[in-house]
Amino acid sequence: MWDSVVVEIKFPKNLSVNIQYDSELAPFTTFKLGGKAEGIIHCATSQQLQNVVSHLNKENVGFIVIGGGSNIVVSDTGVNCFVIRYFSETPFLERQNDDVIVFGSTKLDDLVSFTIDQGLGDLSFASGIPGTVGGAIYGNAGAFGKQISEYLKSVLLITASGELKEIEAKDLCFQYRDSSLKRSKDIVLSAIFSLIPDDKDILMGQRVKILGERRKKHPDWKRERCAGSFFKNVDCGFPENKRKSAGCFLDEIGAKNLKVNGAYVFEKHANIIMADEFAKAQDIFELSSTMALLVKEKFDLKLEREVRFVGDFQGKPKECNGIIW
Repeated sequence: MWDSVVVEIKFPKNLSVNIQYDSELAPFTTFKLGGKAEGIIHCATSQQLQNVVSHLNKENVGFIVIGGGSNIVVSDTGVNCFVIRYFSETPFLERQNDDVIVFGSTKLDDLVSFTIDQGLGDLSFASGIPGTVGGAIYGNAGAFGKQISEYLKSVLLITASGELKEIEAKDLCFQYRDSSLKRSKDIVLSAIFSLIPDDKDILMGQRVKILGERRKKHPDWKRERCAGSFFKNVDCGFPENKRKSAGCFLDEIGAKNLKVNGAYVFEKHANIIMADEFAKAQDIFELSSTMALLVKEKFDLKLEREVRFVGDFQGKPKECNGIIW
C-alpha cells in the first residue's frame, strides 16, 4: 500500500460536494475489489461534475473519473489520487421530439427502459448491460451485433482541464469497443441519442427476450462479483459484426478450468472472470494474463481486454504508464 498524507480539499460553501476521504474503492466496482483512493468525490449531475473538475484544476489536484465501476479492476494498493465518481441512481433524461438527452451519470439500462417506455427504438440490445451512459459511450458498448455509437447523435464533453466541448458522434472515432475518449480522457457530461418511433410492445418484447438470454449465459452482476466479458471478440478478417467470440478461443484452451486463488472463470461463459469472497485484484490480473497467454500460444492471437485495470499491479507492462490502462 502506498503511503501518503491525505490532503483535504476546501470547496466553496456554495458547492454541495459529497466527498469521502481515504476511502475504499471496492464498494464502487462490480468486482468489489480495490484499495483506497485519497478521496472519492460523488457527482450525480453534469453541473456538479463541472464544478468539481473546475475546482480540482484550480487547486492543482490530480484525479481520475469512473462511472458505475462495471468495467474496471482496481489495484489492491489503490490509487494515489482523487477519484470522481460520476454516477446517479436517479436517471436524468429528457425527450425532445425523437431525440433523447441524457446525463453521462445515468445508468445505461435506465436509458434503455426510458426509450422503450417512450416508444423510441431501438436500444433494446443494451438491456441489462451494467454501467453508465458515459461509460458505454467511452467504450462503445454493444451486444447482439449492435453498438451504442450507431444511435448516438452528439455529446457534451468536459476535458480534464475543465473546458467544455460539444462533439458530433462521428468525431469520436468509434471502433469496436473503442472511441477516441480512451485516449483524450475527456468526460461525457451528457449525450443526445437520435432514435426512431417504434411499437412499444414490440420493443418491450425484445427487451424481455434479451434479458432472458443474459440470465442464461451471464452471472447476475448485482449479486456476483464480475465485470462481464473480459476480452473483446476477435477480428478474424470478417466484417466487424462477424467477429469471432473470444469465448470460443478461451473454451479451446480450457479456460473454465483455470483458477488463480480467488479468481476463476464462470462455468457458463469462458470470457467472464469471477471473484470469490477471498479474491484479490492481483488474482484477476494474473488469471486474465494466463488466459491471454494460452490463447496466444495456441492460436497466435493477441486478445485485447474490454476491462481496464486501475492502478499498479505486479507484472504491469512497462508500456502502460497511466493510472487507467
